[in-house]
Amino acid sequence: MVSDQMHPEAGGFFALASPPLSTPSVTASLLPRPRATALKAGSSKESATRNYVDGKLLEISGRYERRFETSETSHTQAGAAGYKSFADLARDLDSVIDIIWVSGTPSLQIPFLLNIALAVTDYMSSFDFVPKATIPLLQKLDCAFSSLMHGQDVTTGDPLPGFESGRRITVTEKIRLQGLVERTRVQLVDIAKRGGVEEYSSNMDYEATTTADESEATEGGLSHYSYPAAGEVDLDVARAYERTLADLSDSLDSGFG
Repeated sequence: MVSDQMHPEAGGFFALASPPLSTPSVTASLLPRPRATALKAGSSKESATRNYVDGKLLEISGRYERRFETSETSHTQAGAAGYKSFADLARDLDSVIDIIWVSGTPSLQIPFLLNIALAVTDYMSSFDFVPKATIPLLQKLDCAFSSLMHGQDVTTGDPLPGFESGRRITVTEKIRLQGLVERTRVQLVDIAKRGGVEEYSSNMDYEATTTADESEATEGGLSHYSYPAAGEVDLDVARAYERTLADLSDSLDSGFG
């Protein structure tokens, strides 16, 4: 039996537990292993997870809004300094995605991931293009949405918890997701074409803006991805959300929710 992967800590935060070293893994997933069962609706753990994610997304939104602040302004405002690079923002969103995914709870995963997908689309045009941070983040979201539509991790084939209750992505959510995917793909091409590509550094303000609990929970975050080489960037841009787009096309064209 798969062990519960969420362990409560102070403030309702849940840290990820690494799988035992003896556990074989034929195909590695872009997503962390979810807990064995979905969080019970209305439970303290579900509320704690929801509140934690809401708080982190609000914090990220605040840092995005302060992206153009001067050093003088930053001393007069509460909260962490504004983002200077999309790489830092992507790393923080990646950490939140992991927490959401580990919850193993579709009623949390679906709405929160839709909100994050919208945030990525809104945020990324405000910064220079950082392909080695942007593309892996979109790949992770693509894997998550496709997995939720199939009820299993599309990389490993492992079934997802929470789907035995019948919760699925609704037609309305699929239509919203399709709009987000199409908008993101167009915007990503525009951002890639306009130039101003920024080199990615794995140490971009991360140590200064990430708590010890978050570092443990994300197990390395974006550093676990295989980043595209320069000559592969155009191809990866064209492939953004390719799994999700294909799944949406099949599902919506067939007329079934």
